[in-house]
Amino acid sequence: MIKLISLDLDGTLLDPKGRVTDASKAAIAKARAAGLRVVINTGRDCHEAAWFAREAGCDTLNASTGGGMVSDGEQVLRQWDVPEPSGRRAVELCLGWGFDLMVFAGEKTLVSSAYKKYLDRYYPFPAFHAHAVVTNDPLGYMAEHNLPLTKLHGELDPTQYPLDQLAALPGVALTTSSSHDVELVAAGTDKGKALALIAQRYGVPLEDCAAVGDSANDLEVLRAVGTPIVMGDAPEKVKAVAARVAPSNAKEGAAWAILSCLE
Repeated sequence: MIKLISLDLDGTLLDPKGRVTDASKAAIAKARAAGLRVVINTGRDCHEAAWFAREAGCDTLNASTGGGMVSDGEQVLRQWDVPEPSGRRAVELCLGWGFDLMVFAGEKTLVSSAYKKYLDRYYPFPAFHAHAVVTNDPLGYMAEHNLPLTKLHGELDPTQYPLDQLAALPGVALTTSSSHDVELVAAGTDKGKALALIAQRYGVPLEDCAAVGDSANDLEVLRAVGTPIVMGDAPEKVKAVAARVAPSNAKEGAAWAILSCLE
């Protein structure tokens, strides 16, 4: 019996315009009324995770930063950071390659001034912009404020960069959330590990959990739960772990997935 549903955001709960649809909100409300927990489990930062949890009507506990952080919407309950000196070296490598970069440093997300201008236009999410830190020297900012590296997110063509240099750093793991990015977190950090902590706090065994996702960075949480649900336009390697395949996020797939957990 499913007692908890974990929802990815991009490509899953959010429609192609980045919105939580009325159908998804209604499905979440119905699930919670039936006694299920519904939580956000995203690669976005903790502020966006909390904002979307409120917007969608989900439970308070959430996982963010690709599994690097669990919070209750107001304070961080657990955080997994990239060990040093690998964190610094990872940032150095990515800055040297020159691609658009988000540096997740605990609760702070650091972006360059040029990338911030781009995001102002193409990433219209208030919770992100209210907390983003604009700096062209992320390593200096992190050192000055004694901040760890929790995650790196780079927008790129993965075939154009020597990602093996990142993968070779001790204590790190690489994944993706789309065909045009790379994400780096601490080794052993993933959405499945984060959900395990949330499920434990809610007193729900992982076998009684469902997870809904669409990309490679959802694989570990999909493998961890009793009912893995994958969006219809997900890559085949992600669909391969699915117990159910939902319609795409353009066709109310999240609402379908949530309601399927009530059957």
